[in-house]
Amino acid sequence: MNIWIRVFALLLITNLVLKAAPKRPGWVDSPPLAPHLYQGIGVADDSGSAEEDRLRADQNARTDIIQEISSTISSEISSYYSESSHSGAVDSDENMEVFTSLSSAYADATIEGIQIVDRFHDKKNKIYYSYATLSRADFQSQMSRKAIEARVYAEERYKYAQAALQQGQISAALNHLSEALSHILVVQSIVKKHLVGDVDSDGVTEFLDAKFSYEINTIINRVNFVKLSGDGQKGERDQALFGPLKGKLIYEQEGSQIPLSNTLLSVTIHGAEADFTPTIATNKSGEFSARIDKLISASTPTPRVNIKFNFPELNVYLSAPGSNESIILPVGLQFDFSMDVAASVKVFVRVLEEINGERQTRSKSEGELIKALVGQKYKVIDAMRVSRDIPTEDLDFSLYYEEFETLSQKLLPHAEYAIVGVISSETSSTGTLNYASATAKLNVIDLKSGRIVSSGNQSGLKAAGNTEEKANISALKKGSNAAIAEILTGLEKALH
Repeated sequence: MNIWIRVFALLLITNLVLKAAPKRPGWVDSPPLAPHLYQGIGVADDSGSAEEDRLRADQNARTDIIQEISSTISSEISSYYSESSHSGAVDSDENMEVFTSLSSAYADATIEGIQIVDRFHDKKNKIYYSYATLSRADFQSQMSRKAIEARVYAEERYKYAQAALQQGQISAALNHLSEALSHILVVQSIVKKHLVGDVDSDGVTEFLDAKFSYEINTIINRVNFVKLSGDGQKGERDQALFGPLKGKLIYEQEGSQIPLSNTLLSVTIHGAEADFTPTIATNKSGEFSARIDKLISASTPTPRVNIKFNFPELNVYLSAPGSNESIILPVGLQFDFSMDVAASVKVFVRVLEEINGERQTRSKSEGELIKALVGQKYKVIDAMRVSRDIPTEDLDFSLYYEEFETLSQKLLPHAEYAIVGVISSETSSTGTLNYASATAKLNVIDLKSGRIVSSGNQSGLKAAGNTEEKANISALKKGSNAAIAEILTGLEKALH
């Protein structure tokens, strides 16, 4: 009897627990069909602090909606400026990245009204969920109000910019104007019309984007880059340039020169691969200093470093219909330096030798090729230096059957180019004097692309010897010398 009482009590308790456990909402696994809403699902792991975990889930739900709206805004910007630009060419990777950045920052800072409408705690899996929504109609209403707010914001920024100019704070003025312009870009792409206003209070209503681009151009046209030092240096592989590249930014106003302090600049290198800081800034005196920390390789004897204004938000601006205004950034400064191209290139070498179809344990041709490359200052990598990462058997298999794609994947971490191939000799006749014929097939492979950029192909090169072995060795040498000379010429052309 006691046993049945215990069983009944256990079943009763279990039933009560099951009834008390909250039911998993459907939105956790799939948001409901609600085209009139933006919906966001936020997730947070159970860390032991219920309040903090719920807040994280709430924030992630809001972020989910912000990201969707940001994507929509980014698409609207791209579409609007593609349709309204003179060229239509705004969908570059660089511009799309800026569109995304602008829309994300705008959405995150301005969107209001996102509501957390439900929460769920999955105790078994220790996960908190939050469900957020935003009415699409409310969003559109907010955007209409943003057009009015954008005009007020533009007027405010214009006044700040003028005050900064009067105080000689040129960088601050450019920042105020560019912030206003990027704000205008976003809003007018969403409301599908150009914003107009009279920010300078001269009684004339103008396109705001054209007005701000004109003001930015007016400032930029008075900016000059001055080169101070660092030009014409000689660089070496795996080393830094000896000295920094120094320059100065000045703003010419009414006969005086004002230094541009705290101005962001971008640094790019053409014709070489290197480690460097891509963004720098001027100091209080308007001076800047760029450093090249390590030169890795060069594709031209005279690489260059370009230093320019860094205003990414201005890159997306294209003139509106009926307006000829567009942002024209100054050319900037160019620093040249020299670098021995051959010394900057790592070349992998693997040449197999065969005599009458038999693989030779030692390849004299490979040694001669390495010697010739080193003599021309190339940095040579041979099979022994990569054997820990790539078994020689696998390497030779890919080489012999010309599986260059596989070869490139294996060798790219170690070198930029590979010279690989087979030089073989066959006995053609024996007698008092023995004859042999050599065939050489070497290829120069660009490991980044996997393409053959040059070849050294020789066939039918005959040699004689008083023994069959000497005839074959002599033929191999003849084929090797001819192929190596062709390969070195081809490699030099490929690098230049």
